[in-house]
Amino acid sequence: MADGETMKMVREATDRLIAALEAGESDQLKAYLSAMGRFHGYSPGNVLLISIQFPKASRVAGYRAWQSLGRQVRKGEHGIRILAPIVCRNRDRDDDEDRVVAFKTASVFDVSQTEGTALPELAQTAGDPGELLGKLKTIIAAQGIELIYINGPAGLQGWSGSGQIAVRRGLTPAEEFSTTVHELAHSRLHEHEKSSRTVQETEAEAVAFVVCEAIGLDTNTAAVDYLRMYNGDRETLLASLNRIQRTAAGILADFRGSKAAGGEFGGPLSLAVQRSAA
Repeated sequence: MADGETMKMVREATDRLIAALEAGESDQLKAYLSAMGRFHGYSPGNVLLISIQFPKASRVAGYRAWQSLGRQVRKGEHGIRILAPIVCRNRDRDDDEDRVVAFKTASVFDVSQTEGTALPELAQTAGDPGELLGKLKTIIAAQGIELIYINGPAGLQGWSGSGQIAVRRGLTPAEEFSTTVHELAHSRLHEHEKSSRTVQETEAEAVAFVVCEAIGLDTNTAAVDYLRMYNGDRETLLASLNRIQRTAAGILADFRGSKAAGGEFGGPLSLAVQRSAA
């Protein structure tokens, strides 16, 4: 059970997150969203075609789309073939709805086939969780959840469900810790509950923010940017505040009671101290 010191720290952290949400979008997020708006969504069939031809594809776009982003397809690169719809407007209808009449082949290129201006990236959690990353894995195992590591495209950090938590390989220790806590929060809050994607992502990311702050990681604008990606706002966070605080406090209490590295933590604010001294 979380003690008074833990709950005080949790409330202070959520207050900081609310204030950050009220401050508006970061310039980094605005640049990221502007760039991502140049990438098209692809049908399941085209996703399959892309994965067959270029298994390591992460972000794909047409030749001119890359130019508009300040990048150029390198000479000698072979395009990834997809099916592009040919549409026409039905002038006999009042709704001006376009109608797909045929398909043609088109070429797209992965970011790894291009060079030039770096694509804007979202802020990331920084720091070193040290032995607490191992303790987090112990907590997850004790809950009967299988933790696995997967390859995935940029933007897919992890997922959870059906007794599993998956985390993308290649993350920094801080990002791995934050992502794993985020997915653990999903597991504790949403495994058997239906709510909107905005509510679920707000709750999970807010829990990760609180826990990361408690152990001394630098969250930068990562949590706020993530929440705004899913239309999370102050009102959504406030509506879930009790659930967020209770779940974050529970995870911190699990850390304090973990004996994986010998002994209990003396309090929530000593997490970072013990991590540094290890």
